[in-house]
Amino acid sequence: MIKSITPVLTFAAIIIGLITSCESQPTTINESESTAVAYNEKEGLAIVSQNCISCHAPVDNAEKPVAPSLKDIKAAYYSADIEKEAFISSVAAFLANPNPEKSQMPVAVEAFGIMPNLGMSENQYKSVAAYLYQSNIDDPAWYETVFLKEKAALEASMDTAAVDYLEKGMQLALATKAVLGKNLLNAIQTKGTAEALSFCNTRAEVLTDSMATQLGAKIKRVSDKNRNPDNAANAMELAYINEAKAAIASSGKAKPQIHELGDKMIGYYPIMTNNMCLQCHGNTTQNIDPVTKEKIATLYPADKATGYGENELRGIWVVEMEN
Repeated sequence: MIKSITPVLTFAAIIIGLITSCESQPTTINESESTAVAYNEKEGLAIVSQNCISCHAPVDNAEKPVAPSLKDIKAAYYSADIEKEAFISSVAAFLANPNPEKSQMPVAVEAFGIMPNLGMSENQYKSVAAYLYQSNIDDPAWYETVFLKEKAALEASMDTAAVDYLEKGMQLALATKAVLGKNLLNAIQTKGTAEALSFCNTRAEVLTDSMATQLGAKIKRVSDKNRNPDNAANAMELAYINEAKAAIASSGKAKPQIHELGDKMIGYYPIMTNNMCLQCHGNTTQNIDPVTKEKIATLYPADKATGYGENELRGIWVVEMEN
């Protein structure tokens, strides 16, 4: 039997009620109901180690960089006389709304393009900036002598900490997104958009399943306008997608949610479009070139995943964890 405590999803309640008849609703907690925590360097370390480092190498000597190094990023925003809060505000402002006007790295923008919006909270962006500010990243030995030790200590402390499933699911989703994003960026940069579709077709689900096994959870991406037939959203997921779209329309942002379903905790996390996404998911006459359009038709004859603009809900991450 599904346990019921807080019926937050009104639309979900209707849909699930139709399907499950007399069964009660799943427990639902959204981001606004979880405890708000001020930004801090420890949270920044967790985000950097699980997400940022996969694309942003510690120093600028990566063989095939897909993004500027952490060292270069800090150097671009830091100066000897800058106050900590000013540094944090500047970095966080860019992360919250990545665009050339907010960037202080025009050469990197020209070389790598604008990074996607990661869909994190303002405090999470500030936590990343706070961690960068206090870290001696320009020391060549920093990664080996400091960062890896900090990461190991953090992971050890997390093993014994009380579980915040909403936050845990977010970190698992973002860690998986980081791996997929790095590989996709590399495919686009080295082979072009059309050929990168082959990566999505043959490797994306394999990498997602591999990360799920590594992280000890079930992780998938679903949508109401799916490209891969295996990524079609079910009734509960569609209910959240519809609510998330309504929230975006009214406030510009959708909040993640966690559901208790028997002995499982299932988290839903929005996936928003950015300019890079439009190369394969945008308007078929304005954003997608003919070669890419033909490749989509070949690989995905029943495709539904075009017609998007920037900052629209493309789908959601679904993370299932043991309770």
